[in-house]
Amino acid sequence: MEWLDSHSGSVQAVATLVLVVLTAYYAWASRALVRETRVTLQAASRGTLQGRLDRISEIFIHNPELFAHLDDEVATGQEEDARFHITGMFLGVLEEAFMQYTFEHSMTPDDWGAWQATADTFLAKKYVRGYWQRAQRTFEPTFRQFLNARLNK
Repeated sequence: MEWLDSHSGSVQAVATLVLVVLTAYYAWASRALVRETRVTLQAASRGTLQGRLDRISEIFIHNPELFAHLDDEVATGQEEDARFHITGMFLGVLEEAFMQYTFEHSMTPDDWGAWQATADTFLAKKYVRGYWQRAQRTFEPTFRQFLNARLNK
């Protein structure tokens, strides 16, 4: 007991040091888990977006005339046929990609560049331009600004 009384300061210092080391280890391990979780969530987000885009591609494959009808010379964007639905689907997916890149920063610039190139192909269609004039108020304001700037190029 006397030894403990005479060395209590040293024992307290060693106990404190052990607690500091344990706390540092748990902080490091938690940070690594957060990083891994973020990477997993980003991959899941990319996978979900790609899956939605793939679904749109499948619809075009099964209805090859649909893509051509997006460029119909008499299209106004007011027609509520298959073009209405596919255009709404694509713009919804594009908006989600825009949000991931712009606000969540979960998409790389290279990935976003690929999305913009895909969008440019789709946005060039006459029906899509007319649809956008009609429906743009239903989309997020920053996305509207982005898309309007892209269409006015």
